[in-house]
Amino acid sequence: MKKIAVANQKGGCGKTTTTINLAGALADMGKRTLVIDLDPQAHASFGLNRTNQSMDRSIYNVMTDSPDKNRPINDCIVNVSQNLDIVPSNILLSTLEQELKDKEDAVSKLHQALTTSQLNYDYMLIDCPPSLGFLTFNALRASDQVLVPIDMSAFSLMGVGKLLGMLELIKIKIYHSPQVSALATLYDSRTKYSQVMHSEVSTFFKSQLLATTIRMNVDLKKAAAKGVCVTTFNKDSIGAKDYTALAQEILRADGALEFEKALNASAPESPVEITQEIVMSPILNLPREVTGEPKERETPSMARDILFNVSAPNAKDIYVVGDFNNWNTADDYRLSRLEDGRWEKKLGLSPGRHKYKFIIDGEWVQDSQNNDHEQNSFGTFDSVIIL
Repeated sequence: MKKIAVANQKGGCGKTTTTINLAGALADMGKRTLVIDLDPQAHASFGLNRTNQSMDRSIYNVMTDSPDKNRPINDCIVNVSQNLDIVPSNILLSTLEQELKDKEDAVSKLHQALTTSQLNYDYMLIDCPPSLGFLTFNALRASDQVLVPIDMSAFSLMGVGKLLGMLELIKIKIYHSPQVSALATLYDSRTKYSQVMHSEVSTFFKSQLLATTIRMNVDLKKAAAKGVCVTTFNKDSIGAKDYTALAQEILRADGALEFEKALNASAPESPVEITQEIVMSPILNLPREVTGEPKERETPSMARDILFNVSAPNAKDIYVVGDFNNWNTADDYRLSRLEDGRWEKKLGLSPGRHKYKFIIDGEWVQDSQNNDHEQNSFGTFDSVIIL
């Protein structure tokens, strides 16, 4: 079962619209699909006409620790149409964070509920609230992929960096790294502004931006008001065509991934491993390709002392993390504060190419003094140092 969280802390960008209509399109293609409404406002439940369900059979009951309220997820699933089900939400979900505030595993409640249940679905879509709090963290923890709707507005990319930073935190703390994909929504091809914003989104996300673009279409709003997916409301509408195209793109990507896995699993093992290494020129710092040449064995004596420093007079804590320390925020990587407001830390690094960042009071920050950087799998950028 592929689990996809639809998340963005910005409201009005098409999260719920995408959740219910992508689910409907997948169901139309014969894929058994489950929607989990993880927003206390219950918009996905409303959009699928399932807000009148029993108050004791919702996603709150799946995640609560209260013995008299907790229920297995299978007891809370409600059918919407052929191949499409939902676990509805209600306002009680807003009390869950306070209820579980002293629980160590609170941010994994949804993940635990899913892994301990026998669910027969091809896809699960999780509609997240417009915030980066407790419920969204649960959704990201439980997901294989994060779909980020980006509407064509001036505020479209505001806050996206914090969402990507949360994903990096999940990777470090619990070694979970869901795939990130961006989706352009509310696109109006008639306006130059939408075209400019789409270009900016494309520049920011690069290959992580899906090829499908969701265009503005009033039938999407009409379908939600009727409590049905747009493919049911008007299969010939622009909205239906766009979400059908999105479903097809996701199925193609997943099919290609499964094909690649099967190909790798069936490939015979070669008695001789042939590799191509990229090593760095010690003088020009330019890469040169080397094949068939043994790599020089690294020894502790080859390590070089590198001084990391950053100016942050108002900071309380700063760490340097990177691939050289498994992105670990241990005390050994905490910078020391100087009297002039600068922070520094000297580390011994082995020769090669290293990616790193500063964590300043919990926020991931590139090294502003280093112009070398590369995009990571979360859509943000890591600073790069070559020794």
